[in-house]
Order: sequence, then structure tokens, then C-alpha cells
Amino acid sequence: MIAVMTRIQREIHHFRSMPETARRLSISYFLRSTAYPLISLFTSAYIWQTNKDLTLLILYYIGNFVVLPPVFIANQWLLRHIPLKKLYATSVVMTGISSLMVVFYRSSTPHAYIFYGILYGLANGIYWANRNFLTLRHTTPDTRSYFTGLQFTLGTIASVIVPFFAGWIIVLTVSAGILPSTQIAYEALVGFAFILLVLAGYIIRGMTIETPVLTQNNAKPFSRAWQRARLLSIALGCADAPLYILPTVLVLQTLGNEAVLGSVSSIMAAVTAGITYVFGRKYRQQQFYPVFISLLLTFMLSGLPLFWGIGPFAVLWYIVIANLTDNLIWTANEPKIMDMMDNEVRASHSSYYRIIIDREWCVNIGRVGMYGIFLGLALVNQTLALQVVASLSGLTALLITLPTLKRHKS
Repeated sequence: MIAVMTRIQREIHHFRSMPETARRLSISYFLRSTAYPLISLFTSAYIWQTNKDLTLLILYYIGNFVVLPPVFIANQWLLRHIPLKKLYATSVVMTGISSLMVVFYRSSTPHAYIFYGILYGLANGIYWANRNFLTLRHTTPDTRSYFTGLQFTLGTIASVIVPFFAGWIIVLTVSAGILPSTQIAYEALVGFAFILLVLAGYIIRGMTIETPVLTQNNAKPFSRAWQRARLLSIALGCADAPLYILPTVLVLQTLGNEAVLGSVSSIMAAVTAGITYVFGRKYRQQQFYPVFISLLLTFMLSGLPLFWGIGPFAVLWYIVIANLTDNLIWTANEPKIMDMMDNEVRASHSSYYRIIIDREWCVNIGRVGMYGIFLGLALVNQTLALQVVASLSGLTALLITLPTLKRHKS
């Protein structure tokens, strides 16, 4: 017990040793991480449970990902007119407005869900464009590793605990008569998430935050090496697109209710965090291409049992394999892309902001393209779409990646 208390006091001391801006940002990020499962996983669950219409869920995410890259560009204009601190705080609060509209307004038209998705994407785009800069500029080399590790740990804790409790709260409060309906339970959850987001935006008040340099001079066209990075990013977007929809729908359709969904999500978050940590320690960048191709093949493998029917085994197989693969492929891809970004800044005299925006375009081109295929299949037959899209996403990503392999060998 004494050892535990000593460790806690040591961690508190580490936290307090960071600058005040870093401490406030850390708390703000954690509050948003806590709200995130409620405004992502359970908003998707609500859309499916309310309508049982796969096309509405796909349209919601198309709206989200279509708008992300333009928002990164628009963020530069916004920063010239709105202080970064206010822009960041506004984006945090806006993230919850889309979920509030989904749950409280209860429209079931396709146009409404596209609008909700666009609103969610607007908030997310502004949030991430400014969060990355805030983290870079308001942590120091001495505190950056601790700050990053703390955010990963707190984010993992939130992703393990929040879905479990949220799912069971929905089921138990309704079954026990504490809340009169599932609708009220969802309203309470997204209302609570919105309060967390308001606090996450409010806590940075009074901070002194500098504005990033936004000028871009003498930039050249992108190099051939960056064209390979673009294809890899499009492939990555194709591969991971179904994971925003498929696990939620498959669990609710096959394995049970929101309690099961929350439990499965929490267990997978804990398992993938542990395996990804081990993978990150062992992985070396010279292994990138064989690892990347192997993981795309694994995406294809994850969906194969669904071809023979959407049953408990096929669903669990897909969720376990696809979630693990997604975490590993992002862990392998990010260091490689960052190195390619460094090289491209030197080769084309680009700013990092320009490179990041271009990368976002490519990842979301892959996602939206795959959602377009998913939507076409769902309009023909929802069951068929659920059965084939997982493997099809891996196959499409693999085909997009093949030209990069030829250029890499040459």
C-alpha cells in the first residue's frame, strides 16, 4: 500500500512539473477522450438501433470524412481571424453537437445524416488541426515524452472503461425502470458527453497560446517519393474505413445489445493496446513493406468467415482480427510516413502543414471511396454488404499498394 501511494505521489509530482499550459492541455485532451466513445461508438449504435438502415450510417460517415481535408485548409483562414485558443475550444464543444442532433432531433432522412456527419467532420477537422500544433508548441523536449505517454495511457483507460459502463448503463437503467426508455438513456449519455466537452474547452481559458506561422513560400510540386506516400495513405484509408461501422452493426445485429457492444469494445481496447505496445517495441522501419502487405492480407482474412454467414464466430473473428490489424498497420505506417514527410519538406520546400493536409486528403479519399462501394452494396442488399466489405476493403487497399512496391524495388 505504501509503495502504491509513493508511486501515485511520484506521478503527481511528474504531472505538476510540466508547464501550466501542458497540464491544462493534458486535462482537456483527457476529457475529450472520455467523451469520445459516447459521441462515436454509441452515436453509431443509436443510428443503427433506431433505423436498422445501413445506408444512413454510411452516409453519416461519408459526410464526416468528405469534409475533413477541406477543413484543414479552411483552418488556416480561420486562424487569421480567430485566436487559436478560441478556435480549439469551439471545435471541442462542436464535436458533441452532431451527436446531440442525431439523438434529440431524430430525423431519418438521408440528407439529415449527411448533414450530421459534415457537422461532426467540421469539428473534428478543426480540433485535430489545432491540437497537433498545441501539443508541439506547448510541450518541451524534456516533457514531451512524458506528455505523449500520459495521453496514450489516459486515452487507453478511457477507451477501456467508458464503453463498458456506457453500454451497461443503457441496458440496466432501462430494464430496472430507472429510465423510462432506451431513447432517454441515449439522451442522457450524449448530454453527459457534451458536458465533458464543454469542460474540455473551458479549462484552457486564460492560457497564452501563440499562433502558428501559416505562410508558404517557394513550394515545389510534390516528388515521386511523395506520390508513393499518397498511395500508401489512400490504401490505409480504404482498409480501415469499414471499422467505423461494421463492428457496431455486427455486434448489435448478432451478439446482443448495447451492453455487449460496450463490453466487446472495452475488451478489444485493452487487448489491442497491449499487443500494439509489444509490436511497437519490436518493429523496425526496414520491415515496413513486408509488414504493411502482410497486414493488408490480414484485413482480407478477417472478413472471410462472414462470407459463410453472419454468426457469432464470424463476428468475433472479424472484430478481433480487424481491430488488431488496424492498430498494428497504423503503428507501422506512421513512422514511415513521418520520415517521408521530413524528406518531402527538404525536397519540395513544403511546409509541414501543407504535407499534413495533403496526407489527410489521401487518407480520406481512400475512406470515402470505400464508403461509396459500401453504400452501393448496401443499396442492393444490406446483408451482402456486411458480408463482403471487410475483405473487399483489404483487397482494394492491396491493389492500390502494389505500384509502390514496384517503385520501391526499382
